[in-house]
Amino acid sequence: MTRINFSPSGKELYPIFHTNNDLERMHKVCSKTLTAAGLKQSDICAVTFGYHLFIAGLFYQGQLEAFGAKVIPLGPGESERAWKVINDYGVSVLISNPSFAVKLASKGLPTIRVLFVGGEPFSSVEGYAEKVREAFGRDITIIDSYSMALCMPVARSCQYESGLHIVDDFVYAEVVDPVTGLPVKPGEKGELVLTHLYKEAAPLLRYRTGDLTVIENKACSCGRSMTLPKGIIGRTDEMVKVKGVKFWPSQIGTILQGFSFATGNYRVVFKTKRGVDFVELFIEGSEYSSEDVEKLEHVLRRDTLVKFNEIIIVEKLEPGPRVVDERNTMPS
Repeated sequence: MTRINFSPSGKELYPIFHTNNDLERMHKVCSKTLTAAGLKQSDICAVTFGYHLFIAGLFYQGQLEAFGAKVIPLGPGESERAWKVINDYGVSVLISNPSFAVKLASKGLPTIRVLFVGGEPFSSVEGYAEKVREAFGRDITIIDSYSMALCMPVARSCQYESGLHIVDDFVYAEVVDPVTGLPVKPGEKGELVLTHLYKEAAPLLRYRTGDLTVIENKACSCGRSMTLPKGIIGRTDEMVKVKGVKFWPSQIGTILQGFSFATGNYRVVFKTKRGVDFVELFIEGSEYSSEDVEKLEHVLRRDTLVKFNEIIIVEKLEPGPRVVDERNTMPS
């Protein structure tokens, strides 16, 4: 055993074991994804993820060093100091939460050419990439990744930005129906299931992640094909059946991140009217136009397959649950 990482699980810490071969194999497959992202050994990289129990910082540090790039372990926070170091040392690759990257870019980051994002929904949020590029003031390459403490890496986009490619020489990915456990058709929503192909210490075998996604098989110029086109779009443990459709309410929060008028707070209420399902969506927001609401209705219908009967925007949403199902308590 070479390394023991820990992942918080409730009040406990869950150990994650790695042998030396595990780490070498992980760095080897990551090097392929870094090349596909357009990185060079001459790049100077700054990592703003944490280096403690949240192991993303160490994960990036190790793979970038193994690749041969120069790495500055900035860690999280201290935006003024981070901005100064990035500019003073001509950092060309930034690894960061997208929201922190936008904050730094608002002060000017002329040397950054590649941005690795993680820790927040990104590919699943409509218009987020455009917002980030607008903050940088130019067309930088943006690389999104999906990993979990138990399995790093899982998927990463490339410089062609056609979705997050499964690292299929390291992990085998399936998408299954969260209820039956049976595989779904390509392009259908389901739960991501992972199996390590090569891992010596505590490998995963058909591990159900609880993450909701869609997988597609389409060739990319980088050479990979198995792709999560929008990354992770929700959690499977909250599924409800509405209007004959499987619906995951957390998708609403992800969708709202693409609309500047919305704070992100929402409440969805399921009712029964005249014997059929009736869906109300309350959103906290302000300064919106009718075009904003029409676009939101379109995106909600497209991404969730559910038609919302009423969308009500309020300045302040009262505290309470985000999902209220009154169908079993109300007369029809």
